[in-house]
Amino acid sequence: MKVLDLSAQAPEVRLQILAAKTVLSPEEQARFQDLLQRITEWTSLGQSATRNFSLPLLRKHIKSHSNQDHIPRAFYGKLDEGANRIALRNLMHLQCQKTFNSEVLEAASIPGVWFKGVTMATQYYPDVGLRPCRDLDVIVPKGALEGVLKRALDSGYRLVSPDRLMKDLSSPRDLRALLRYGDSATLVAQEKFVIDLQERLDKHSGIFDRFNVFKNAPTVRAGGTDFLTMPPAFLLNYLCHHHTRHTWSRLHWLSDLDAMVAHPDFDVEEVLSMADDLGQRGTVEASLELNALMSVDESWDEPSTWPRGKAFMSMAVQNLPGKMDIEKQLQLNLIGGEFLFDWQARPEIIAKARRAWWRDIFKPTISQYGRFPLPEVLQWIYYIPRFWELTHQTITRKYQAWKA
Repeated sequence: MKVLDLSAQAPEVRLQILAAKTVLSPEEQARFQDLLQRITEWTSLGQSATRNFSLPLLRKHIKSHSNQDHIPRAFYGKLDEGANRIALRNLMHLQCQKTFNSEVLEAASIPGVWFKGVTMATQYYPDVGLRPCRDLDVIVPKGALEGVLKRALDSGYRLVSPDRLMKDLSSPRDLRALLRYGDSATLVAQEKFVIDLQERLDKHSGIFDRFNVFKNAPTVRAGGTDFLTMPPAFLLNYLCHHHTRHTWSRLHWLSDLDAMVAHPDFDVEEVLSMADDLGQRGTVEASLELNALMSVDESWDEPSTWPRGKAFMSMAVQNLPGKMDIEKQLQLNLIGGEFLFDWQARPEIIAKARRAWWRDIFKPTISQYGRFPLPEVLQWIYYIPRFWELTHQTITRKYQAWKA
């Protein structure tokens, strides 16, 4: 995997990485101001920050500097408009979360642990409007998905296929197909917000199954309501795993990492101890290196310094254009669908993920069913197009990577 040198990148790139931090030290503020003076393409900077879900933090850091005479007034206007829209949307997300928690989870007496999104913004960010989010994430106990979905459907939520079509899945046969082909579901609230409902946190490795997230769930108060959430050390371990699997393809994922590390209650020893228990110390250590590299502006000439964190940072830089194809090409290197490097986790965990990936990869998906809802007796047919679909995707992405 090609490693890009952050210190050799254009000022626009270095500025965006630095601006993804939630709080800047005096030294970082001085460096930010210097980089800001060298920006010339303001429109593209704003577009990139929007794509990468980093616009509110970019505005926060720009507003904190007194020397702003060289910044175009039109850019300021779009910056304010975009960041204010995100803040309002987050408040609406929070109201949607409150409603789902009371009308569905509490009404069905099923615990739900909320993570990422507005829950995380409330806990770790200086302001709830600084962390853009596209959906609401909640995990429920294994075996509880069917009960939650039935209650949600009765309460007016739409169950949809987890793809761009978002086709309604409303019949009993639809529900049976979803439960047969997956352990997650996509719901749409009346406010049009998406709720990502899950029964597990990893794809194939079972890395997080050894921790009972419901037994150990603390509460966080947001918008006048108490929500179950993840313990900090466990949440950081999950974020390191999840964001790496997605090749650090959005800047707000770097911000998540920084927000937790900068929090007064952050305990690095507890985090690393949890990483040892989960068997993924490599992933967590590299993520902490990545966080430190956000503040480093010196040359990367010394290859032995933080090489794993530099590999993660390189992926974040490559993904800045915001093209999904880049993330998908980088994910061609995933081992067992979860790990980019063999040093991320213990060998037995990676081997388990690899075995499970081969076992599961050709299984039909709920997206296939959503496109062509066959009767149950004929659903074995899905295995045939699934094989050709995967083959075509792999060949196409490898060709695109080769051309690049």
